[in-house]
Order: sequence, then C-alpha cells, then structure tokens
Amino acid sequence: MNHQYSKGIAATIRPLVMLAMSVALLTVTSHAQSANEGSLDQVLRQMDSVGKSFVSFKAHFIQKNYRAVLKEFDTPDSGEFYYARAKDGSALLRQEVTRPGRRILTIKGGTAVIYQPRLNQASVANLGKNKDKVEYLALGLGQSPGKLRESFEIKYQGGENVSGAACAVLALRPRNPSAAAWFSTILLWIKKSNGVPIQQKLEEPNGDYLLVSFTEEKLNTAIPPSLFEQQLPKGVEIIRLQ
Repeated sequence: MNHQYSKGIAATIRPLVMLAMSVALLTVTSHAQSANEGSLDQVLRQMDSVGKSFVSFKAHFIQKNYRAVLKEFDTPDSGEFYYARAKDGSALLRQEVTRPGRRILTIKGGTAVIYQPRLNQASVANLGKNKDKVEYLALGLGQSPGKLRESFEIKYQGGENVSGAACAVLALRPRNPSAAAWFSTILLWIKKSNGVPIQQKLEEPNGDYLLVSFTEEKLNTAIPPSLFEQQLPKGVEIIRLQ
C-alpha cells in the first residue's frame, strides 16, 4: 500500500477513534455521576426519615486531633455523647470526656460551659453568632437534608466499613466562606442500618482535622433535661469568655 495513502488513512481514522473514546469516557462519567447522585439521594432520604422522628441521640465516643505539622495525633479523648433538641429547635449537647482526664462540655440556649474537675475550673462562653457551629459536632443527627443543603454542598464519596458496619460516606463543604474558614470539608460516615453518622472527620484549611467515632449509639432514648445543665460545685473558678 502506498505509504502516503496509509498516512492519509491514519490521519483520517485517528480523530474518529479519539472522538469515539471521548464519547465513551463521557458516557461512563455520566453514568458514574448519575449513580452517585442516585446513591446520594438514597442516603439523604434515609437521613430525612430518621430526622422526622428524631428526639435524641446518645453514644460512646472517641475523638482525636490530627496535627498536620507534626504528622501525628494528639492523645485521644473518650467518653459519652448526648444530643437532643429543645422545644424551640435549638441544640442541646453534652460531651462528657472520661479519659484521659474528666472534662464536661454542655451547650444549651447558645451558652457553652466547659467544666474541668481536676483544675476546679469552668469556662463559660456565650456562643453568639457561632452557636450554629454547635451543629458541626452533631451533623446528620436530626437535621433535614434540605437544611443541610442550604449550608453545605454535599457529595457522595462511596461506601466504606467502619468498625465492621457498612457506611455511606458523604463530603460536606460549607457554602459560607466564614464557615469554610473553620472547616473546609466535613466527612460523614452514615451507617446504612440506621441512617445515623457513626464517624465524622472535620478538616481545617491548614490540614489539621478532628476525627470522631461513635459506638453503642442509641436513637430516641430518654435523656433527662438536667443532663444539659451543669450544676457547678461551690468554689469552682469561673472564667467567662467573650
């Protein structure tokens, strides 16, 4: 076959092959995007169903901070976590660290109290405009997907097992730049069997992150309202933060 003729055929066929490959790639990508959107909708529907009957949540937790500069985790905290909603819809939260040292955080009515018995000291802060950040410690618990989408861009990241439990992984990116300055991305591992998050990863812009894992989780169990209020002992030094 004439060499110039062969080159002409190759030059004609190559763009057609490239076009066909591009179409195939776009088709695969489109199918993957559709599958991800379908999976995301399925997860959000399950979360919405849980949210409609949500009253409270309690679980054992372990949390640890990763320091990007040091490339290591701080000593992990562990204890009990309680979350509910007041009649006005505001968050009620109690995080009681039992190891390595006792520390109790309660949040009610926009006021946060951190009590450290070992130091005989309590810090009290009015959260003010930052009271919505409370939700970051309990994202996916009781909030409607519609409300979450108002504050976050949500993407489905696939499936993963956490402590033997099958989970769907969601990535949430704050829409508000001021919120993104706190956490650039929040990953949630939603347990497929009950539709609640059993792990969170709150990533900061500098590469640091907080990893929180829940076990022995219980939905809509009775939690005494007094648990969200700290009755501080006499003689405790109180530091009021702005």
